[in-house]
Parts: sequence; structure tokens; C-alpha cells
Amino acid sequence: MQAILEEKMKLEARAVWDITTVREYDDLIAEMKKLGKEAHIGRIHAICSEKGSELPPGHPDRKMKGRVVFQGNNVKDQNWEVALFNEMASTPATLEASRIADAYSCFKGHTMQSRDVEQAYLQAKMQGPPVYVMLPRELWTDEMYHMKCPVFRLEKALYGHKHSGVYWQEFCDKQVKAAGFELVSECWPCVYFNHDSKLLLIVYVDDMKLAGPASKMAGAWKDIGRHIKLEVPKGDS
Repeated sequence: MQAILEEKMKLEARAVWDITTVREYDDLIAEMKKLGKEAHIGRIHAICSEKGSELPPGHPDRKMKGRVVFQGNNVKDQNWEVALFNEMASTPATLEASRIADAYSCFKGHTMQSRDVEQAYLQAKMQGPPVYVMLPRELWTDEMYHMKCPVFRLEKALYGHKHSGVYWQEFCDKQVKAAGFELVSECWPCVYFNHDSKLLLIVYVDDMKLAGPASKMAGAWKDIGRHIKLEVPKGDS
């Protein structure tokens, strides 16, 4: 339970949902019907597993890992009918693109580095109809216990939502282009090239792979990291 509460606090710190918008479900539905607007209502649930279970007891890397996710297979609209989603899909880079980056890194004076994106989906904002969510009772605030069925607005692309991957990819595409990279081809999704630094960037969901001149690496990571939060590899500051 402690691991799940820690994850919930991390999500709230990143403004994944706006707890100040909490309201009764019945009031939300009445308002949406009166205004003739669409809203999606879903549930949030927690999952927990033991990370590093293969390690001996007492090892610092063996611990419980909590996750709080959106239940994407049970989303209703304001009429309590199954919510309909537009046909959208994310398209990560292919294995061939990754191999090309490996080959490019073998050129004289070149290298290859990679970075993980920190909670990638949560860096993108929700789009489309407003999404309201319900928390499991064990994660309710004191205020919610005085309500019948509390719901509140989901603001970021939480894991589990049908379009979270799409929203993240659109956000990522915009930010890497702002950092000076251009899409190589419409047929090669998430493969970018910077003509000034001669660096090749491969994006696979929340993993970034950069190949090219070693002298340009630090500057490129700095530019990419201006609006995309990257994890710092161990040993780096």
C-alpha cells in the first residue's frame, strides 16, 4: 500500500489529474446533458508488483513497485454508453531504424548514446472530450468520503487510456523538432535527423537513441531536454 500511495503522490505532483475539480458524478452527467456536451468517464485502479524479486532478501533493488493506471477497457460517456474513440494509433520506430543508428555510430568520430524519458506519457496533455475519473476508495481524500460518487478531471495522458500513446508521440514529435531535428520520412516514423549536428535520433515510445558525432551529443541532449524530461544515466550529474 505504501508503494501505491507513493505512486499516487508522484502523479499528483505532476498534475496528472486536478483534484480541485472533484464533484458528484450525478452533477457532472446532468451538466453534460443540459449543455449537450460529451464527456468520458473511466476508472483509475492500482497495481503492485515486486521489482527485483530474483534478488536476495534485503537487497536495496528488491522492493514493491506501485502503479496507478487508467482502466481503458471500461470507459463510458455521459449516457453511460460505451465511449467511442477515433481510430488513432502511435507508430514507434522500427528495428531497422535502430540498426541503422548502430551502423551510423560506427563511423569515425561517431558514437551512440541513449536516454530514457521519465514517465513519458505523463508529459503529454489529454485531448478530445474531457475525461473524468473515479479513484478506488482506498485512495480517496477525506472530502470524497462525504460524497456519493466523486469524479474529477484527468489532465495528462495516463497509462491505460486508449490514446495516451498517440498524445505522447504528438508531444514528443513537436519537442524534438523544436530542438532542431527533422523527420527523415513519413514512411519512417519517429526517426529524426539534425542537419546542423549530423545526429540521428531514434524514438521508441519512451526510449531515445542518438547516433552521430561524439562532440555534438551533450548539446543535443540539452536541447531535447528543454521540454522533455529525460532520466539522467547513473554516473552523470
